[in-house]
Amino acid sequence: MSIDYDPALVEQVSYNLDLREPNQQALDALAQALDTAEPGAEFIADLATGVGKTYIAGGLLDYLYESGVRNVLIVTPGSTIQRKTIDNLTPGHPKYLRGLQSRPMVITLDTVERGEVGAALADPDRFKVFVFTVQSLLRPNKEDRRRAFQPHETLGTAVRTYLESADDLVVIADEHHVYYSGSAKKFEAAITELHPLATIGLTATPHAASESMVVYRYPLSDAIADGWVKIPVLVTRQDGIHDVRTQLADGLTLLDAKREAMRAYCAQVQGRKVAEPVMFLVASTIDEATEYRDLLIGSDMLGSAEQVLLVTSEEPDATLAQLDRLEDPGSPVRAVVSVSMLKEGWDVKNIYVIASVRSMESNLLTEQILGRGLRLPFGQRTGNPMLDTVEVLSHRSFASLLKQAKSLLEQTLGDRVDEASVVVNPRLGQHAAGAAVGEQGELPTDFAFPTSGTVEFELPGAAATDPNQDALFDVEDIDDGGESSRHTGLMVSTLDDRVGAGAASVETLRRVLRPRTPGGVTIPLFLPSVVTRWERDPFTLASINLDSVEALGQTFAKDNAPTLTRKAIDAERDSSGEAHVVIRDQVEQVIATQMAMPFDTIENDLVGRLIRTNAVEASVTELNAAVAVARAFLAGAAVTEATPWRPEHGRLATARLTEWIAAKQTSSPAREVREVRPVRWPEPSERFETRPAADRQVVTSSREFVRGYPYAGYAKSVYEVNTFDAFSTEFVLADLFEKSSAVRAWVRIDETVPLRITYLAGAVQRQYEPDFIVIDDAGVNWIVEGKRDGEMTSPLVIAKRDAAAAWMRTVNGSDEVHETWAYLLASESVCSAATSWEALKSGGQVHR
Repeated sequence: MSIDYDPALVEQVSYNLDLREPNQQALDALAQALDTAEPGAEFIADLATGVGKTYIAGGLLDYLYESGVRNVLIVTPGSTIQRKTIDNLTPGHPKYLRGLQSRPMVITLDTVERGEVGAALADPDRFKVFVFTVQSLLRPNKEDRRRAFQPHETLGTAVRTYLESADDLVVIADEHHVYYSGSAKKFEAAITELHPLATIGLTATPHAASESMVVYRYPLSDAIADGWVKIPVLVTRQDGIHDVRTQLADGLTLLDAKREAMRAYCAQVQGRKVAEPVMFLVASTIDEATEYRDLLIGSDMLGSAEQVLLVTSEEPDATLAQLDRLEDPGSPVRAVVSVSMLKEGWDVKNIYVIASVRSMESNLLTEQILGRGLRLPFGQRTGNPMLDTVEVLSHRSFASLLKQAKSLLEQTLGDRVDEASVVVNPRLGQHAAGAAVGEQGELPTDFAFPTSGTVEFELPGAAATDPNQDALFDVEDIDDGGESSRHTGLMVSTLDDRVGAGAASVETLRRVLRPRTPGGVTIPLFLPSVVTRWERDPFTLASINLDSVEALGQTFAKDNAPTLTRKAIDAERDSSGEAHVVIRDQVEQVIATQMAMPFDTIENDLVGRLIRTNAVEASVTELNAAVAVARAFLAGAAVTEATPWRPEHGRLATARLTEWIAAKQTSSPAREVREVRPVRWPEPSERFETRPAADRQVVTSSREFVRGYPYAGYAKSVYEVNTFDAFSTEFVLADLFEKSSAVRAWVRIDETVPLRITYLAGAVQRQYEPDFIVIDDAGVNWIVEGKRDGEMTSPLVIAKRDAAAAWMRTVNGSDEVHETWAYLLASESVCSAATSWEALKSGGQVHR
């Protein structure tokens, strides 16, 4: 069979599973590859660890199922990932892929002897997903070989034979690179024996030998840039002490900072469940792992054996099962110590600190190990510096790490290293241009290595907390402020700096921002909400022109009675003389006899139907009007006591009259009605910030401004902390409001402020969010907007301005609103030149 490319199906599957953008792109690339693939083709999707390859596998299953495939084999590199895969496909399990539509029958070598498996194998319409480890394909033990090759008692054939004979088998190879580490030929031979339609590899680190098979690539640098994973922070000690005990103690110190931030965040955000941060330690041998475990459970550290999980090849399945419960709020585990076996396919999202023995430090930033801590616990970044980063403990000194910047950048930023710049000890909310990194990841020759603090390596572009949030609002008014739109790709920091950042993060999350009453303004405010609808005047039958009704009735004056079609039965002989019966239609027709419908019945039926018409009021006035309409219609149809209608003709005429009345009702002109409803704000009144606010005074130019960052120090704002999208308009206006004695108070309008203005963009009705509400010393409430000079004559800005002017007239004309409202539109040049509120009004466009 063939698997035709279906872009609409890709969209539907992506919607059902709520796939992230790179996952949808990967699914689309794989779907296109399947369309053109020769039988037995092999191709790979290369996605950074933490982006969600599990969801790509789920999307593939749904896509294949809807495309008619009924047999899929998922190959995993070991039992750990096999168990995870089974959990992902088991409804009701916490790891189940919500949104999966195909609901497959999951089959393993442990379940092949069950009766329901035999029934599924015998059912060509049942979607079957076989989940086997690569060992069971390449080096099966005696038991696995027996279960794979022994004929099933209810089917009469072996599972292996069934797979080999399936003409629609597709193989999905999870962690594809593993199969090319010395076993490429054996793996290829094992898969070839199954004769699959195609083999699809999923991996974050393709083997060099399989590079030609890659059909989609999404590297770690892009994952960091787009905000899908945590930001790596390399942490070292300024004093150079790097013994194991000190390193573990440092890791627990950072873990405590993460835990406090996590609890503070979840206490503020409704619906967020605490996932206790966990430390992941990598050892090279079981003896080293045991040493780590013994140190951690000591009385001077965690002090409890249940808080440390040792995972080695010698551990029982019960220990491995605890991995699935690490994200549970009740899990006691604070540290996981592993010997390499957890370097792949581990999807726990609350790993926040990573460490290793000294001999393995060079491997810490490899994607497979770093990837254990890259996943975001809430699916997107929070904006908080402690919750959006994973700390990687280093044995080397701060200066030594910086000297190795080339290696660090190559491992994390990859091909984007030539876009990076380095910033020393950045200040919150203040953009610094930084020094450009060389094309090969070399720091500039004149770069001064600091001895402590934090060094950030940044990439161009903004990594949003929620990459999709800008779709909710208009974003055409963004002021980039030169090169200010950049994001952090990697950090190198001393322990003291990270502990300080943790304390600041916790303080920020615990700080509740409450509305104030600057200038004596009464809180809450009641903001006008204008709701537009279209109305028609109340319909009445008395408005119907009776002459028109009589003219309609005239079309039914002639009652074409039905006729009887007669059949004649005759006989004739054929050429051989044999007689045959023949049935023929008679040309003449006879009028059929019909029951007559009395006149009063006709009139009463018409009146009753008219009264029951939608939007006709059940009143004496309407009843009298209905009688008049019915009589006019019957007069036009020349119906009298002496000339009654047949029932069929009466029903036809009645149906036509009521349809005509309904059309008259809906064709009456509609008018726009604007209803004003005051909305209470703020509701709720308390809010919080995830990022430590910066003093607004640190920003003195557009090049230093950071879009969307919280700035504090506003005395006249209802909330002390505010964010802005543009420096030259919004940030400058807020500063002017603070300085002007004629301004009593102001509000920065954001998604929490229920003030939106409806406007038309062509034929499409939209809403936009103005910039500010300003209350002046005369008690007037102003909606204030700033626009770049180049936008002032754009049709979109003009449409918004005109809509705002109409909004003002509606609001000021409503008895529901007890304040006077006005609108002010100021260009970038006016904002810059104005030194007072009065000057701003003089230079701007005012509508009242």
